[in-house]
Amino acid sequence: MKRKSNCFVTIVFLIYLALLVWTILFKLQFSISDLDKIRSINCIPFHYDKEIGAAFHLTEVLENIMIFVPMGIYLQMMMPKVKLYAKIMMIAGTSFLLETTQYVLAIGRSDITDVLTNTAGCLLGLIVYLMVARLIGNRIKANRLFSILAGIVSVVVIGLLGFILFANR
Repeated sequence: MKRKSNCFVTIVFLIYLALLVWTILFKLQFSISDLDKIRSINCIPFHYDKEIGAAFHLTEVLENIMIFVPMGIYLQMMMPKVKLYAKIMMIAGTSFLLETTQYVLAIGRSDITDVLTNTAGCLLGLIVYLMVARLIGNRIKANRLFSILAGIVSVVVIGLLGFILFANR
């Protein structure tokens, strides 16, 4: 039973990663030619051009945090014995790799703020998992709960994407 559960979590995690890459690198576009050809780097945390409003930046920060919360939860489910600093390095490394890829492919702005907020989102996910596991009383039940939630969310998201693809034909 444990092996089936681990396999399911791994599959749902891979679906999440594919959606994450599609969201961050390809901005939910179905055609690469629709992407903006931008190559810029911002190495100053929370520094933005004055021409874009502050409300936009707050929304972007919150979106970056929220989109990475599941990664923290998945890491806790799949690697419970890995030390926190190693998880933080994996999280920051993944975010850095995505930002670097945006620069290399000239498909977005590479921003240190994104790396910081993505990492914060994963840390929030780690904390959410630990709090739920503590409230429920054990990791096995917490894993089961998060697996069910991940399965439901995955089906809904894939269904919506299928509908969007079909509607845009």
